[in-house]
Amino acid sequence: MDSALERAADLLDRARFPVFGGLLTDIGGAAAALSLAEKLGGVIDHAASAGLMRASKVMRETGGTPASFGEIRNRADTVVVIGKAPLARDPDLVEKLFPAKPGLPRPGDNKRELILLGADKAKTPKHVSATAVDSRASLPELVALLAASLREGRFDLRDTALRAKIDAAAARLRKSAFAVFVYDPAEIEEPVMHTVLEMVRHLVLTTRAAILSMAAPGNGDGVNLCSTWTCGLPIRTSFAGDVPQHDAWAYDTDRLLKSAEADALVWIDALAGDTAARPKGAAAIVLSANPTRAAKDDIVIEVASAAADHDAALFLPPLSGIGMVKAGKADKGKPTVAAVLTRIAELIDERRAA
Repeated sequence: MDSALERAADLLDRARFPVFGGLLTDIGGAAAALSLAEKLGGVIDHAASAGLMRASKVMRETGGTPASFGEIRNRADTVVVIGKAPLARDPDLVEKLFPAKPGLPRPGDNKRELILLGADKAKTPKHVSATAVDSRASLPELVALLAASLREGRFDLRDTALRAKIDAAAARLRKSAFAVFVYDPAEIEEPVMHTVLEMVRHLVLTTRAAILSMAAPGNGDGVNLCSTWTCGLPIRTSFAGDVPQHDAWAYDTDRLLKSAEADALVWIDALAGDTAARPKGAAAIVLSANPTRAAKDDIVIEVASAAADHDAALFLPPLSGIGMVKAGKADKGKPTVAAVLTRIAELIDERRAA
């Protein structure tokens, strides 16, 4: 361990522009990575940045009307799940949003209904009234058709069966007391998200409506929040200049490595239940709690798995915020990501002071 830490400190001390990627870690590990990136003038990025950046950009440009898990579970009478990703990411999502036992009083008199847009209802619980609106049409087309029908606009559609389903879903939304659209920003592009938000804005003129954007895997939302409260900017931020600079395209890990702009990579993969394969293209320091295929010159440091080997502060979707998760079985024999990065920072300081 001492030798690996010394080598890691030497590599980073010589690096001109290191990138800290992956970042599948807890809030403590993210804070340590941010601190070291700032010290070295590097970049921070997360493995789930693509979806995070889309959601953040749309929210900055147009705003949004988010709803929490608890609010949807207790109040929503119509839930539209868009695409296959939400249920693939969380197979228990429908059961969480449609509990078998009745909850708090809901607005309106409608029976609760689930609409699956671009997905099938094969795995939905028996107590849930579900309708699948699926066809050979792409997901963006289905969203656009639903938006047009919701506004009762004119549009041509030769598939009469699909037209009937689209119109029925739109009619249901118009008479809903509280409709919610659920999507994964990693699956749909920005124009589709804008279309969903336009449907929400149309509905709230006469009733209530909201969105639920699925949280990014690998504690992506937690790391993004940590970055925001630390330096005022989200991930994909560079500390190479006098002030931090955010650019979702310029500071993408893959792009920086392919262009050879980054000359060192710190790849962090240390979260229970999630993993990510590290990209190639630069000398790498890999902090991993999972089995990893190391390149010849990689410096691999085995670390504890957050929420499995040690207690961890993580973003918890049901809370829509940060919470503490107790370790399943504490393993004090492995260092945390925060401890390793802090020690590397100390070794770099010692080198520069010598």
